[in-house]
Amino acid sequence: MIIKRKRERKVRAALDMTPMIDVTFQLIIFFLLSSSFVVQTSVPIELSKSESAAQMEKKNLSITLGVGAGGPDGGGPVFADDTEITSWVDLRRVLLELKNRNPDALVLVRPDKNVPTERLVYVLGMANNLGITHYGIAAQHTDPPEE
Repeated sequence: MIIKRKRERKVRAALDMTPMIDVTFQLIIFFLLSSSFVVQTSVPIELSKSESAAQMEKKNLSITLGVGAGGPDGGGPVFADDTEITSWVDLRRVLLELKNRNPDALVLVRPDKNVPTERLVYVLGMANNLGITHYGIAAQHTDPPEE
C-alpha cells in the first residue's frame, strides 16, 4: 500500500506596512499643523525684554519701527511686513486697507528697544483712530530677576 505524504504548507508571516505608514503620515500632519512657528522678519531690530512676553499666533500685519536715519519722520525706518514705509500717509493707507479687508485684524508692532515712546504711541494712535483695536507690542521673553 502506497501512502502519499501530504506536502506541508509553510505558513509565511507577512507584515502589512500600510497601516503603519498611514499612522506615521497622520502624525507628521498633526505635528505640522499644531506646531507654532517663531515670527521671523528680515528687518533686524533689537526688541525690548519683558517677563510676560507671549508669542502671537495669528497676526495680520507686522509693523516694525527701527532706529537710525530715514523713515517717515527721520527717526528711523518703518516697515509694514517687509515693505518700507516712506511717509505716515503710506502707513495710514496700509492700515486702512487692512481694516477694510478684516475688521478684526490683529496688528503686531515691533519697536526696537531704542525707539522713542513717542513714535510707538503715534503708530498705535494712528491704528486706533482708524478703528483697529486688536494690536500687540512685540518683546523678547526674559526670566524675572532673582532676589
